[in-house]
Amino acid sequence: MTDLNDDELSTGESLLLARLSASLSGSEQITLIVGSGMSASVVPRVPGLLEIADQYAAGRNDEGALQRALAQARARLGSAPPIDIYRAYRRVFSDWVSAGAFDVIAQQAVLKAYAPEDPMESPLATRGLGQRVERGVGETLENERYGWQLPRGVEALGHLLAQTAVAFDNRIITTNFDPLVEIAVRHAGGLAVSLPLDLGGGFGASAGADGAIRVFHVHGFWRPTLHVRGPRLLHDPARITAATDLVDGTAALIRGDTVCVLGTTDWAGTLSSAIALVARRRRIRVLWGLLDADPDQALRVSERLRALTGTDVECFPGVDTDRLFPALADRAGVIVPARETGRRHMIRHHKWERELVTQPDSAPPSDVPGLLLQLERRFGWVNQQQGTRRPARVLWPVRLRPRASVIHMVQAFVAGALAQLGVEVRMVLDDVGTRTPDTADSFRADLQRWIDAGETGRSGRGSRVRFVSLGEFVEQSQRLPRTPSPESLLRPTDPWGVARRIFYSDRNPSLYSMLAAVKAVPHLADWDALEANAWPIVQAMLRTDASRLLIPLTLWPYLNSMLLESQTGDVLTLGGRDEALLWASWRQTFGLGPGHLYNPYIKNLKHDAHMLSWSTREELREHLYRTRELHGWDSDGSYVPWLFHNAMLLPVYLTSATMPRVDDFPLDSWAAFVAAIELGKPALDVLADRVNDLYLGARPDSLGEIT
Repeated sequence: MTDLNDDELSTGESLLLARLSASLSGSEQITLIVGSGMSASVVPRVPGLLEIADQYAAGRNDEGALQRALAQARARLGSAPPIDIYRAYRRVFSDWVSAGAFDVIAQQAVLKAYAPEDPMESPLATRGLGQRVERGVGETLENERYGWQLPRGVEALGHLLAQTAVAFDNRIITTNFDPLVEIAVRHAGGLAVSLPLDLGGGFGASAGADGAIRVFHVHGFWRPTLHVRGPRLLHDPARITAATDLVDGTAALIRGDTVCVLGTTDWAGTLSSAIALVARRRRIRVLWGLLDADPDQALRVSERLRALTGTDVECFPGVDTDRLFPALADRAGVIVPARETGRRHMIRHHKWERELVTQPDSAPPSDVPGLLLQLERRFGWVNQQQGTRRPARVLWPVRLRPRASVIHMVQAFVAGALAQLGVEVRMVLDDVGTRTPDTADSFRADLQRWIDAGETGRSGRGSRVRFVSLGEFVEQSQRLPRTPSPESLLRPTDPWGVARRIFYSDRNPSLYSMLAAVKAVPHLADWDALEANAWPIVQAMLRTDASRLLIPLTLWPYLNSMLLESQTGDVLTLGGRDEALLWASWRQTFGLGPGHLYNPYIKNLKHDAHMLSWSTREELREHLYRTRELHGWDSDGSYVPWLFHNAMLLPVYLTSATMPRVDDFPLDSWAAFVAAIELGKPALDVLADRVNDLYLGARPDSLGEIT
């Protein structure tokens, strides 16, 4: 139930609540019409749209032409209402950019209400800011309902519609273009379908939506639907006022005995005109909630609406839907529980679990799903695999470098552990166009040694690691092209076939997201972060070789070739968090596909940093002691804790090796490690010895207890 008391409601809210409650108890049908005031706390209204448009224009590479045109439009209108400026802005965007350009601005306004816990795992990870959101991506985003912010009133309305659908004729009419009502209904356990009206008043077929709440969007919707695909998604304000067919279509949707209008000024006149049509045919009661708390203003609006509609319109001042709908739900006996803020299963490792990670009797599971689960819970790895299917094959791509890093070592231990459990591991060495071919043998030897170490002490079906040269694969695919088949056309195995799917299909990702996917620029998820890092982005593009752009054109064909040999769910990619965006782009381009298993991110360090590829124990020891003196050295993901958890404890766990100790002090958790340092014990030396021996290749007997 709501925690709002009736005495906390305004006079207008109390009166409107009484009218609506009477309609519900009297079995009258209510036609509910809502506007942008419902979601204004999370989705910008017209002034906010204009700000986003100005921001877009400021970043457009046109020597300021669009900015000047917008400024000219503002100057001509002077102190005109925001809606008039909105009309002018849409015209300027159409003239200077394209017919549907302003739709992108509206989409960015809607996405202000979308805040996923991890932007890297969001469907927007592969979309650039300012890139048009198409139907598939939009639908996927709407299904990510835990990432959306719902105002209190919208959330309560969702429960009302889901549980008392008949009272509202299984429908709601809105002038909003956002999907928050639909998301609220689905979160409440109901079904909802989005039906935007075209200027002719049509909304297409709603077959298959029996029992669902039909949400009719009078002024357009934020993404394409089967009925409205573009180029314009939102109706042009200049055409709405003259769209008599739209008024007729809206009037046909008003079927209730009581019509309640909330959160809208009806600037286009569509609603009042539609109500007037209905009022000529039959008797209706019209209730209109106003945000303005002035009762005299409510009387003036009531008179104006009565003149427009030809029927009495009862106006209620001071109505806030964030108070009204929770109170109405309470009156109707509809429980609105506290909303969960995120999917609890998305992050399953807790700090206390990771404190207990290395108890002496802790042994890794002997099955693949169990091992993957423990990697998540105990060490903070992320498994983006869909469902609970056991992966039979792992694709582990590694770019050839002058020297392998300790990050490669950590991944190799996991690859070895999976291989020992019967998983086939394809270690794909990205040597396409490499400038250091002489390092390939030593690079591969290090990886093989760590993989073998990951298998130490484990029983299973034997190692199943296969090394592949990506350069040889690409040459062979060009020399011996496959005979086209439906499968190979869907998932091409040659670079040019992949290029066509990336750049010429309707699923193509944005240029920025592709640059981020190949690590040419940092991956940032919002306008503010992009603006703050404009120079680092430019600097990254200036110093990064263009050869990185070949990564998807060479690596994706190999993955596609693997998928021709087995089912999609059988394959899991292995790598780092940075690669997650690359595989998310693959899934966007080719549809549902393999998940990605990646190790925890290490802050501010990349593979080529010498701190991750030292040559002697003394070098590593010096790195550790110098880092220990820096502020924040012990924060999660920093150099020392990352090495402790991933390069020492994880190999100990996977190989069932002896727990490292210092004197009689077991270093079986981060808390114990920090406590040992604070007690003056040489814990950093123990860490240096153990990790160095694993990285540089010590004798097997040196991996035992260190004192």
